[in-house]
Amino acid sequence: MLTVISGVGRIILVWMAATQVLDGHFSAGMLIAFMSFADQFISRGSGLIDAMIDFKMLKLHGERLADIVLTEREKDGNHEKVIRNTALSNEHAPRITIKDLSFRYAETEPLVLNNCSFEINSGESVAIIGPSGQGKTTLAKLLLGLLTPENGSIMIDGVDIQQLGLYQYRERIGCVMQDDILFAGSISDNICFFDAEPDQERIENVAKLAQIHDEIMRMPMGYQSLVGDMGSSLSGGQNQRVLLARALYRNPSILVLDEASSHLDVEKEMLINNAVRQMKITRIIIAHRPETIRSADRVIALNNGAIQEIYPDMLPGSVTGDK
Repeated sequence: MLTVISGVGRIILVWMAATQVLDGHFSAGMLIAFMSFADQFISRGSGLIDAMIDFKMLKLHGERLADIVLTEREKDGNHEKVIRNTALSNEHAPRITIKDLSFRYAETEPLVLNNCSFEINSGESVAIIGPSGQGKTTLAKLLLGLLTPENGSIMIDGVDIQQLGLYQYRERIGCVMQDDILFAGSISDNICFFDAEPDQERIENVAKLAQIHDEIMRMPMGYQSLVGDMGSSLSGGQNQRVLLARALYRNPSILVLDEASSHLDVEKEMLINNAVRQMKITRIIIAHRPETIRSADRVIALNNGAIQEIYPDMLPGSVTGDK
């Protein structure tokens, strides 16, 4: 657009200068000088406008940096004392208690979750279902400690996660979220999450649990096969299974899955559900596919921020609802 305007302006200038020459007010030399100075003026003016835009963008980048730099540091709690006085360890499947949990993304927005309370027993598998926009993924992020609730608490074996310390708490969690991605590197690197000292035996074991081992072994370079940027060389189902293997590599005591099997066929999904069910960990599954929901011990339905508990044998033949 600017190029077109500049071209039109130049044509007008040439026409005006040529008219002055024809009327005898300008000489040919004056015409050339006039056009030269006009070009310099336009060039300098364009440079000034570009500089102003750059300064505006610099201010925007500065605000983004300030948002990160000036953000209050997370409080890590007195986790050393808590660990000494409780049986918190990755060898133990914890009990999760959610009490009067409320959350909204801004003060002017309505509550996404409103006084939600429920409990997940040690080693239990719970599926969370509900229509779109009812707060399932928000609840998952709260359980992961990625968001801070407006009211209420999340307790692990009776200890609030804020008191336990978010770093210590997250060390015990494995998760696969909807927007998780793979990074440029080998399949092995992505499963161990670029661990400085990877355990190849453990990598293969979790790949078997995620039902991806056989497909990896059929690749020319096996576990050293490159996945490409953001997993571009793998299918959607393979991506999800590698992400699941990555979550299991952490040897978590809590596993959170947010639509982690949406790209899988029913057979693979069933095999993964059976494998995960055998693990002595507490599982939280956000899903709407009936096969995944039926693999859970209990179902929690979210609707308008309210909690309703039902059981797999009470579910209808199909369950609707999405992310």
